[in-house]
Amino acid sequence: MICGPWSSSLTTLTAVSRHPVLSRSIREVVYTCTRFQSIKTFPEYKEALHRAYPFGRCDEPRSEEEDLGLNTAFSDYSQYYNNQAAMESSGEVIACLCSALMRMPNIERITISPNFEYELDDELDDERNNELDSYHYLKYFLDPNPAYNEAFLLMARVLSLTGANIQELEIESDDDDRGHGVDGALFRGMSQLNLSHCCDAFRGLRNIKIAANEADINNGWRTGNLARILSGATDLETLCIRCSNGMFHISTRYILGTAVWSRLTSLEFFGTIIDQGDFLNVLRRHSGTLKDIDLFCVRLTNGSWKILLEGMKSSLSLQRITIEDPYEDSHEEIYLHGHAVRNYLFGDGPNPLSIEYLLNLQEESVL
Repeated sequence: MICGPWSSSLTTLTAVSRHPVLSRSIREVVYTCTRFQSIKTFPEYKEALHRAYPFGRCDEPRSEEEDLGLNTAFSDYSQYYNNQAAMESSGEVIACLCSALMRMPNIERITISPNFEYELDDELDDERNNELDSYHYLKYFLDPNPAYNEAFLLMARVLSLTGANIQELEIESDDDDRGHGVDGALFRGMSQLNLSHCCDAFRGLRNIKIAANEADINNGWRTGNLARILSGATDLETLCIRCSNGMFHISTRYILGTAVWSRLTSLEFFGTIIDQGDFLNVLRRHSGTLKDIDLFCVRLTNGSWKILLEGMKSSLSLQRITIEDPYEDSHEEIYLHGHAVRNYLFGDGPNPLSIEYLLNLQEESVL
């Protein structure tokens, strides 16, 4: 079930939640986290259009029809923003989501995503829309922007207030590269009430995937609020942290804290920087349960991949591991052959970064 903060979507969600059969068949709710922004003047709208287009430029209207399309797009965008702002400020959005979730008892998964098209719908005059079919209206209509932080807090309040038995939460990155997930501003200055709602919302989660943006890294991510929130997920089994817009310069201690999850079996980090000592501490705390590790584009600091692999072999009983594009402090890529890593961790092979292994490689290449 896909829904978002606009009238027609919430009307559909309410209708489905009240249906005696459909309400029990819904297993996942995808909440579209895009929002219209406050753009007060026509020049501001044109400037926003230019920024949204590739190479920072949108073609100027070259006909009366295109000029009408641009003016109408600005007018409609403003109306969408006003309608959405009114719904949010009145509490209609959160009230609708809460009541719907309480009437759909079998929902197991919530996804926050900017990757679903919103509807240019019935809130605008149908007759006028028909007149614009032949014009370049959509060319000049500015798409709403991802608003991850607001959606995160909204869903946290909804789950906290309803007590919905959700097991999976995923925050998706944006396919169109307009945004890269929640950022540090979410946690900077987070009120005690919002922190409490977040902790309550995460309490029953078993699988968590978070797309993260390193923005506001000093004042936001380092508050440790995410670690406090995650620690509430006492039944956590899988955790994935992905940073898609470069390297996430934040130590795992600010994300994971010192929590011990008694059921944690899988960890995935993508595009992050990991302190060797902090990460080994995390692995050792979960040595009895951790079976699956995925590390993609990870840079290791204050240590080496050779030592990290030695720590994994001595303390873990893994069943699967994937390490791709690893780096160290020198920013130089470390070459790790997947078969050699698995042969070392799961068998009797040498450490693939040891002198012994590297010498053998040299001898084989000579032969």
